Amino acid sequence: MPDQPEPIAAPSEGLAFPSVARLELDELLDQLIARATEVKLTQGRLRHLLDATHHITAGHDLDDLVRRIVESARTLVGARHAALAVVQDGRLLRFVQEGTGPGDVTVDGGLPYGDGVLDVPLRAGGVVQGNLVVAESEHDGGFAADDEQLLTALAGAAGIAVENALLLDTARRRERWQAASARLSSDLLSGEIAPEAEVQHLLDTAVDVARAYGAAVTRVTDADPGTAHVVAAAGRLHDWAGRTAASPGSITQAALDADGPVLIADALDDPRTTGVVHRAPEVRSVLAVPLATGTSGPPGRSVLILARTVGDEAFGAVEAEMLLGFAAHATTAIELAQGRRDREAVHVLEEREQLVLSLSEQVVRRVQRVGLALTSSASGVDAGLRDHLLAQVSELDDVVRAVRDTVLPG
Repeated sequence: MPDQPEPIAAPSEGLAFPSVARLELDELLDQLIARATEVKLTQGRLRHLLDATHHITAGHDLDDLVRRIVESARTLVGARHAALAVVQDGRLLRFVQEGTGPGDVTVDGGLPYGDGVLDVPLRAGGVVQGNLVVAESEHDGGFAADDEQLLTALAGAAGIAVENALLLDTARRRERWQAASARLSSDLLSGEIAPEAEVQHLLDTAVDVARAYGAAVTRVTDADPGTAHVVAAAGRLHDWAGRTAASPGSITQAALDADGPVLIADALDDPRTTGVVHRAPEVRSVLAVPLATGTSGPPGRSVLILARTVGDEAFGAVEAEMLLGFAAHATTAIELAQGRRDREAVHVLEEREQLVLSLSEQVVRRVQRVGLALTSSASGVDAGLRDHLLAQVSELDDVVRAVRDTVLPG
């Protein structure tokens, strides 16, 4: 009988690894799991960044956009507080904060600074559009480098969105001013507004389109160059009408000297608006532009002044430019309306003159016919009556000559 093969031994219950090799494998598995968790977390945060970017770019209105940016920043990095200040030409345009508590240290318009704070600028085209700040991380250990990177990426998208919103806002403002200028010119040239109400209508329109607190037109006459007379006022400053103020050193004189717009961000800090603040302490931003000769009254020069109060956005360069054009169009329309009224008055006088000429000629002919009739009758009467009739005829001739000399002198 042939030899039987030896049976194969059954495997042991588990694979046996050297203890060192098994330890290294466990460490590799732990690292792999940690790396996978990190990748998953990173992917999640990137998705949140994309969601936040989409959220802010969905808004076109500046106020809505600023609110969206603050909400997105706070959610993205897990901050308890967030704030955004939007600036343009050195002016604070918008400031929004969310979740700010009483314990925060705030400076520069309410932006918090200090430990546990991330502050990143909003830039577009190399221009700083504002600052985005988050404070007090909801996670242990505070904000990490990843948080700052995410916030910086969000700020990049937000800066472009803010720039686009500002451009859109500027375009809308220009459109409002141009439409208001066209309506005002149409109203003034329609003849439906009385001459004494033209400047008031100009002011009412300017207050409405500029969303101003109030407005006034001041005038410095050649006869009294040291005094500025308020010839009309509108809005919350309507009671200024009829008042006077010293012209030297005033906002009125500044606009006349500059022969262009004068912008004052804070009336409290500028000596040229001391009189304005004295009469209206609530006024802050002031914009003044010189007017052409379209206003009536004694010879002199006029200035259109707009004012905004505490909490309102300060006037900017775009509004100064638009107000200057608006004022130029308005005064031109006033001058054209006055010229049309003058032409209409001349036309009426010419018609009356023609009527007088026609009537006078008819009267002269009738008088002449009476004179001829009297002359004819005088030939058939006695000498005494004939002399009397001829004397009356001579007097009628004198009347005819007097009428013609009066109607057509020379």
